[in-house]
Amino acid sequence: MRLTKKWFIVLLILWPVLFGLGVWDGEYAMSAVTGFGVTMATYYEQKLDRLNKQKAAMIRDSANSKLMTFVFGTLMLTFIIGVFFFDQPTVPLLDTIHLVLGALLTFRGLFMRSAYRDELIDTSNVIRM
Repeated sequence: MRLTKKWFIVLLILWPVLFGLGVWDGEYAMSAVTGFGVTMATYYEQKLDRLNKQKAAMIRDSANSKLMTFVFGTLMLTFIIGVFFFDQPTVPLLDTIHLVLGALLTFRGLFMRSAYRDELIDTSNVIRM
């Protein structure tokens, strides 16, 4: 099943609403973050299928390398601040897994979107000096 643009828009509206309800009710907030990330990554992964395989593989590799660099830096900083300054040696595992997975997939989708848009721009009319 393909994620069409209409379903993409519906899900982009639905996940923040569910997140708001989850924060208010106390449940499902982190699941909504994960759902938002899955939606972003899936939609832009399908957009890459329109390009040739070599370009798509190059964009995926670029997005993955940017994502891993960002993640490791952010996680190190977050855990250093959380453990040393706030004296919190433990964090709720399930909420953390949902939050990290949702953020990873969201950033991966956004990185692929950026690379996909750069790929579609026609640079043949650009004058280089």
